[in-house]
Amino acid sequence: MAIFDMINSFLNPQEGYRAAKAPINEAFRQTEAYGKPYWQQGIEQTGRLNEAENALLNPAELESKWAGGYETSPYARQMLEANKNAGLEAASSMGLMGSSAALNNIQTGAGNIMAQDRQQYLNDLMQKYMTGIGLGQNMYGTGAGMGQFLGNAATNRGQNLAQLEYGEQAAPGQLFGNLLKTGILSAAMFNPSTSKYAGAAAVRGIAGV
Repeated sequence: MAIFDMINSFLNPQEGYRAAKAPINEAFRQTEAYGKPYWQQGIEQTGRLNEAENALLNPAELESKWAGGYETSPYARQMLEANKNAGLEAASSMGLMGSSAALNNIQTGAGNIMAQDRQQYLNDLMQKYMTGIGLGQNMYGTGAGMGQFLGNAATNRGQNLAQLEYGEQAAPGQLFGNLLKTGILSAAMFNPSTSKYAGAAAVRGIAGV
């Protein structure tokens, strides 16, 4: 069986070029299947990152939007209760219970607690927001890199297939040319005027044989 394969390979050199295309296509298919999800995820980040950038360029609107979802934290409620009790105890100790001065002190302390709590809420949101942007940028960078990699792989695949296609088309002609050269060379080797046999014939002529 092997001898027939060798003969077929010799007589049909284009088959080797044709067979070599399949592994190249399969390798690219596997590469694309692995890399395409990363590339698509990177593409999806483009719109999100643009939206986030536009929001950051209008901080007042962004703060107003976030502030609408603010609720007093449990810690702030504890601090408000402690502030009220401390204010009442101080007013009572000074005989100012129920006075406007005592109420103002309690309200001022409460206002400071609420302002700090609200600012902390906004700071936490901004930190999470920027963390999300950073993750999006990383995903975009990974996707962009994968896109470039897949582009290079597609280019290399195209070049390799083009070379194989050229080889496949040229192979029969090359085989014919090689056979023609072999035939000419063989004829020359056994031509008495162009080979060592010409020398032998001359010797025979001189010897009178």
